[in-house]
Amino acid sequence: MKFSILSADHTVSKICFGCEALGGQDWGKVDLKEIEFALERALDLGVNFLDTADVYGLGLSEKRIAKILGPRRFDVIIATKGGVEWHKRTKGRARTSFNSSVSHIRKSVENSLDRLKLETIPIYYIHWPDPNTEIKATFELLSRLQLEGKIGKIGCSNFSIDQIREASEVSDLSIIQMPINLLIGELSESYKTLCKDNKLSIVAYNSLASGMLTGKFSKDSTFFNNDRRSRLPLFQGKKFKSSLESVAKLESKAKKEGITLSQYAIKWTLNNDFVKSVIVGIKNSDQAEENISAVTQ
Repeated sequence: MKFSILSADHTVSKICFGCEALGGQDWGKVDLKEIEFALERALDLGVNFLDTADVYGLGLSEKRIAKILGPRRFDVIIATKGGVEWHKRTKGRARTSFNSSVSHIRKSVENSLDRLKLETIPIYYIHWPDPNTEIKATFELLSRLQLEGKIGKIGCSNFSIDQIREASEVSDLSIIQMPINLLIGELSESYKTLCKDNKLSIVAYNSLASGMLTGKFSKDSTFFNNDRRSRLPLFQGKKFKSSLESVAKLESKAKKEGITLSQYAIKWTLNNDFVKSVIVGIKNSDQAEENISAVTQ
Protein backbone atom coordinates (compact mmCIF):
# COMPACT_ATOMS: atom_id res chain seq x y z
CA MET A 1 0.00 0.00 0.00
CA LYS A 2 3.01 2.28 -0.38
CA PHE A 3 4.65 4.37 -3.06
CA SER A 4 7.84 6.35 -3.38
CA ILE A 5 7.62 10.08 -2.81
CA LEU A 6 10.77 10.76 -0.83
CA SER A 7 13.37 8.30 -2.06
CA ALA A 8 13.70 4.73 -3.23
CA ASP A 9 14.22 3.68 0.37
CA HIS A 10 11.61 5.92 1.99
CA THR A 11 8.04 5.44 0.81
CA VAL A 12 4.71 6.70 2.07
CA SER A 13 1.43 4.85 2.41
CA LYS A 14 -1.46 5.36 0.01
CA ILE A 15 -3.61 6.33 2.98
CA CYS A 16 -2.47 9.49 4.73
CA PHE A 17 -3.82 10.03 8.25
CA GLY A 18 -5.38 13.50 8.32
CA CYS A 19 -4.67 15.13 11.68
CA GLU A 20 -6.80 18.28 11.48
CA ALA A 21 -9.26 16.93 14.06
CA LEU A 22 -6.37 16.70 16.55
CA GLY A 23 -6.59 20.49 16.63
CA GLY A 24 -9.93 20.04 18.40
CA GLN A 25 -11.76 22.59 16.29
CA ASP A 26 -14.18 22.88 13.38
CA TRP A 27 -15.27 19.24 13.10
CA GLY A 28 -17.88 19.13 15.83
CA LYS A 29 -17.36 17.13 19.00
CA VAL A 30 -14.24 14.97 18.87
CA ASP A 31 -12.78 12.51 21.35
CA LEU A 32 -9.03 13.06 21.35
CA LYS A 33 -8.39 9.74 23.06
CA GLU A 34 -10.31 7.94 20.29
CA ILE A 35 -8.23 9.73 17.65
CA GLU A 36 -5.08 8.68 19.49
CA PHE A 37 -6.23 5.05 19.45
CA ALA A 38 -7.12 5.39 15.76
CA LEU A 39 -3.69 6.78 14.90
CA GLU A 40 -1.95 3.97 16.75
CA ARG A 41 -4.15 1.43 14.98
CA ALA A 42 -3.43 3.02 11.60
CA LEU A 43 0.31 2.76 12.22
CA ASP A 44 -0.12 -0.90 13.12
CA LEU A 45 -1.95 -1.42 9.80
CA GLY A 46 0.90 0.07 7.78
CA VAL A 47 0.07 3.78 7.53
CA ASN A 48 3.23 5.84 7.85
CA PHE A 49 2.08 9.17 6.40
CA LEU A 50 0.50 11.95 8.49
CA ASP A 51 -0.82 15.31 7.33
CA THR A 52 -1.31 18.41 9.45
CA ALA A 53 -0.84 22.19 9.32
CA ASP A 54 0.35 24.78 11.78
CA VAL A 55 -3.08 26.47 11.74
CA TYR A 56 -4.96 23.31 12.79
CA GLY A 57 -5.93 24.10 16.35
CA LEU A 58 -3.47 27.02 16.17
CA GLY A 59 -0.53 24.70 16.69
CA LEU A 60 -2.32 22.09 18.81
CA SER A 61 -2.47 19.41 16.12
CA GLU A 62 1.30 19.48 15.67
CA LYS A 63 1.91 19.37 19.43
CA ARG A 64 -0.47 16.47 19.91
CA ILE A 65 1.11 14.50 17.07
CA ALA A 66 4.50 14.76 18.79
CA LYS A 67 3.02 13.77 22.15
CA ILE A 68 1.04 10.79 20.79
CA LEU A 69 3.85 9.43 18.64
CA GLY A 70 6.76 10.04 20.98
CA PRO A 71 9.88 8.39 19.49
CA ARG A 72 7.72 6.88 16.72
CA ARG A 73 7.57 10.32 15.08
CA PHE A 74 10.98 9.51 13.56
CA ASP A 75 9.58 6.37 11.94
CA VAL A 76 6.76 8.11 10.04
CA ILE A 77 6.55 10.80 7.40
CA ILE A 78 4.91 13.93 8.72
CA ALA A 79 3.75 16.61 6.32
CA THR A 80 2.76 20.00 7.62
CA LYS A 81 1.72 23.27 6.04
CA GLY A 82 2.39 26.94 6.65
CA GLY A 83 1.30 30.24 5.17
CA VAL A 84 -1.84 30.91 7.19
CA GLU A 85 -1.28 33.42 9.96
CA TRP A 86 -3.66 33.55 12.88
CA HIS A 87 -4.61 36.18 15.39
CA LYS A 88 -6.04 34.72 18.58
CA ARG A 89 -9.30 35.95 20.02
CA THR A 90 -10.67 35.41 23.50
CA LYS A 91 -14.04 34.38 22.08
CA GLY A 92 -15.07 32.73 18.83
CA ARG A 93 -12.90 31.53 15.98
CA ALA A 94 -9.43 33.00 15.47
CA ARG A 95 -9.02 35.49 12.66
CA THR A 96 -6.71 34.19 9.95
CA SER A 97 -5.01 35.61 6.88
CA PHE A 98 -2.67 34.30 4.17
CA ASN A 99 0.97 35.15 4.78
CA SER A 100 3.75 33.49 2.80
CA SER A 101 6.28 36.24 3.32
CA VAL A 102 9.88 35.15 3.77
CA SER A 103 9.97 36.22 7.42
CA HIS A 104 6.67 34.53 8.29
CA ILE A 105 7.44 31.22 6.56
CA ARG A 106 10.88 30.95 8.12
CA LYS A 107 9.36 31.58 11.54
CA SER A 108 6.54 29.12 10.80
CA VAL A 109 8.97 26.36 9.86
CA GLU A 110 10.95 26.92 13.06
CA ASN A 111 7.76 26.85 15.14
CA SER A 112 6.50 23.67 13.44
CA LEU A 113 9.86 21.99 14.04
CA ASP A 114 9.60 22.92 17.70
CA ARG A 115 6.01 21.70 18.09
CA LEU A 116 6.63 18.46 16.19
CA LYS A 117 9.94 17.95 17.99
CA LEU A 118 11.76 17.23 14.73
CA GLU A 119 15.02 18.41 13.23
CA THR A 120 13.64 18.13 9.68
CA ILE A 121 10.05 18.30 8.46
CA PRO A 122 9.82 15.53 5.82
CA ILE A 123 7.29 17.38 3.64
CA TYR A 124 6.45 21.07 3.90
CA TYR A 125 3.64 22.70 1.93
CA ILE A 126 2.59 26.27 1.46
CA HIS A 127 -1.02 25.95 2.53
CA TRP A 128 -2.62 28.58 0.28
CA PRO A 129 -1.17 31.07 -2.21
CA ASP A 130 -0.67 34.50 -0.69
CA PRO A 131 -1.75 37.27 -3.12
CA ASN A 132 0.48 39.76 -1.30
CA THR A 133 3.73 37.80 -1.64
CA GLU A 134 5.60 36.84 -4.79
CA ILE A 135 5.64 33.08 -5.27
CA LYS A 136 9.27 33.33 -6.37
CA ALA A 137 10.33 34.77 -3.00
CA THR A 138 8.45 32.15 -0.99
CA PHE A 139 9.78 29.14 -2.88
CA GLU A 140 13.33 30.45 -3.08
CA LEU A 141 13.17 30.54 0.71
CA LEU A 142 11.88 26.96 0.81
CA SER A 143 14.86 25.92 -1.32
CA ARG A 144 17.18 27.57 1.20
CA LEU A 145 15.39 25.86 4.10
CA GLN A 146 15.76 22.59 2.24
CA LEU A 147 19.51 23.13 1.90
CA GLU A 148 19.67 23.99 5.61
CA GLY A 149 18.08 20.62 6.37
CA LYS A 150 15.00 22.09 8.01
CA ILE A 151 12.58 20.68 5.45
CA GLY A 152 12.66 17.70 3.11
CA LYS A 153 10.35 17.72 0.12
CA ILE A 154 8.69 20.96 -1.00
CA GLY A 155 4.99 21.06 -1.76
CA CYS A 156 2.09 23.43 -2.30
CA SER A 157 -1.60 23.16 -1.55
CA ASN A 158 -4.54 24.79 -3.32
CA PHE A 159 -2.36 26.43 -5.99
CA SER A 160 -3.53 27.06 -9.53
CA ILE A 161 -1.73 25.53 -12.50
CA ASP A 162 0.06 28.80 -13.29
CA GLN A 163 1.08 29.24 -9.66
CA ILE A 164 2.43 25.69 -9.52
CA ARG A 165 4.48 26.30 -12.66
CA GLU A 166 5.89 29.48 -11.17
CA ALA A 167 6.86 27.69 -7.94
CA SER A 168 8.48 24.88 -9.96
CA GLU A 169 10.73 27.36 -11.76
CA VAL A 170 12.53 28.39 -8.57
CA SER A 171 12.38 25.29 -6.38
CA ASP A 172 12.46 21.53 -6.48
CA LEU A 173 8.70 21.32 -6.09
CA SER A 174 7.65 17.68 -6.04
CA ILE A 175 4.21 17.40 -4.39
CA ILE A 176 0.93 19.20 -4.81
CA GLN A 177 -2.08 18.85 -2.56
CA MET A 178 -5.57 19.43 -3.92
CA PRO A 179 -9.19 18.35 -3.37
CA ILE A 180 -10.29 15.40 -5.50
CA ASN A 181 -13.46 13.39 -5.00
CA LEU A 182 -16.35 11.72 -6.79
CA LEU A 183 -18.56 14.81 -6.50
CA ILE A 184 -15.92 17.11 -8.02
CA GLY A 185 -15.05 14.69 -10.82
CA GLU A 186 -11.86 13.37 -12.36
CA LEU A 187 -8.58 15.24 -12.51
CA SER A 188 -8.49 17.56 -15.52
CA GLU A 189 -6.18 16.91 -18.46
CA SER A 190 -4.46 20.23 -17.71
CA TYR A 191 -3.41 19.02 -14.27
CA LYS A 192 -2.32 15.68 -15.69
CA THR A 193 -0.10 17.46 -18.21
CA LEU A 194 1.27 19.71 -15.48
CA CYS A 195 2.17 16.71 -13.31
CA LYS A 196 3.76 14.84 -16.20
CA ASP A 197 5.81 17.82 -17.39
CA ASN A 198 7.01 18.76 -13.90
CA LYS A 199 7.27 15.26 -12.39
CA LEU A 200 4.75 16.09 -9.68
CA SER A 201 2.88 13.73 -7.38
CA ILE A 202 -0.56 14.55 -6.00
CA VAL A 203 -1.70 14.02 -2.46
CA ALA A 204 -5.49 14.32 -2.56
CA TYR A 205 -7.59 15.77 0.21
CA ASN A 206 -11.35 16.04 0.78
CA SER A 207 -11.79 12.70 -0.97
CA LEU A 208 -14.74 11.96 1.31
CA ALA A 209 -16.18 15.44 0.66
CA SER A 210 -16.12 16.49 4.32
CA GLY A 211 -17.93 13.29 5.23
CA MET A 212 -20.62 13.48 2.56
CA LEU A 213 -19.14 10.44 0.81
CA THR A 214 -19.35 8.30 3.94
CA GLY A 215 -23.13 8.04 3.53
CA LYS A 216 -23.74 8.95 7.17
CA PHE A 217 -25.85 12.05 6.51
CA SER A 218 -29.53 12.41 5.63
CA LYS A 219 -31.91 15.26 4.84
CA ASP A 220 -32.55 15.54 8.59
CA SER A 221 -28.89 15.99 9.52
CA THR A 222 -28.04 19.21 11.34
CA PHE A 223 -24.67 20.81 12.02
CA PHE A 224 -23.71 23.04 14.95
CA ASN A 225 -21.55 26.16 14.85
CA ASN A 226 -18.46 24.21 15.97
CA ASP A 227 -18.72 22.10 12.81
CA ARG A 228 -17.52 23.68 9.57
CA ARG A 229 -20.21 21.80 7.67
CA SER A 230 -22.63 24.35 9.09
CA ARG A 231 -20.89 26.86 6.78
CA LEU A 232 -20.05 24.72 3.73
CA PRO A 233 -22.28 25.17 0.63
CA LEU A 234 -22.20 21.40 0.06
CA PHE A 235 -24.32 20.96 3.18
CA GLN A 236 -26.81 23.75 2.49
CA GLY A 237 -30.15 23.91 0.70
CA LYS A 238 -30.49 22.52 -2.81
CA LYS A 239 -26.81 21.58 -2.99
CA PHE A 240 -27.21 19.39 0.07
CA LYS A 241 -30.28 17.70 -1.38
CA SER A 242 -28.66 17.02 -4.75
CA SER A 243 -25.50 15.71 -3.05
CA LEU A 244 -27.55 13.24 -1.00
CA GLU A 245 -29.17 12.02 -4.21
CA SER A 246 -25.73 11.51 -5.77
CA VAL A 247 -24.57 9.68 -2.66
CA ALA A 248 -27.51 7.28 -2.86
CA LYS A 249 -26.52 6.32 -6.41
CA LEU A 250 -22.88 5.91 -5.45
CA GLU A 251 -23.80 3.74 -2.47
CA SER A 252 -25.57 1.40 -4.86
CA LYS A 253 -22.38 1.10 -6.95
CA ALA A 254 -20.27 0.48 -3.85
CA LYS A 255 -22.66 -2.20 -2.66
CA LYS A 256 -22.33 -4.05 -5.98
CA GLU A 257 -18.57 -4.18 -5.39
CA GLY A 258 -19.06 -5.41 -1.85
CA ILE A 259 -17.43 -2.39 -0.23
CA THR A 260 -18.56 0.65 1.73
CA LEU A 261 -19.10 4.03 0.15
CA SER A 262 -16.03 5.43 1.91
CA GLN A 263 -13.88 2.63 0.49
CA TYR A 264 -15.37 3.15 -2.96
CA ALA A 265 -14.59 6.90 -2.80
CA ILE A 266 -11.01 6.30 -1.67
CA LYS A 267 -10.33 3.68 -4.34
CA TRP A 268 -11.82 5.96 -7.01
CA THR A 269 -9.60 8.86 -5.94
CA LEU A 270 -6.46 6.74 -5.97
CA ASN A 271 -7.36 5.57 -9.47
CA ASN A 272 -6.81 9.10 -10.79
CA ASP A 273 -3.52 9.53 -12.62
CA PHE A 274 -0.74 11.03 -10.50
CA VAL A 275 -2.69 10.70 -7.22
CA LYS A 276 -0.29 8.85 -4.96
CA SER A 277 -1.95 9.16 -1.55
CA VAL A 278 -5.31 10.14 -0.09
CA ILE A 279 -5.66 12.16 3.10
CA VAL A 280 -8.48 10.79 5.22
CA GLY A 281 -9.70 12.41 8.43
CA ILE A 282 -10.03 9.55 10.92
CA LYS A 283 -11.69 9.93 14.31
CA ASN A 284 -11.78 6.37 15.64
CA SER A 285 -10.31 2.92 15.14
CA ASP A 286 -13.30 1.61 13.20
CA GLN A 287 -12.86 4.37 10.62
CA ALA A 288 -9.13 3.62 10.47
CA GLU A 289 -9.74 -0.04 9.68
CA GLU A 290 -12.50 0.70 7.17
CA ASN A 291 -10.55 3.32 5.24
CA ILE A 292 -7.23 1.52 5.24
CA SER A 293 -8.84 -1.69 4.03
CA ALA A 294 -9.84 0.20 0.88
CA VAL A 295 -6.25 -0.22 -0.32
CA THR A 296 -5.38 -3.53 1.27
CA GLN A 297 -8.29 -5.81 0.41
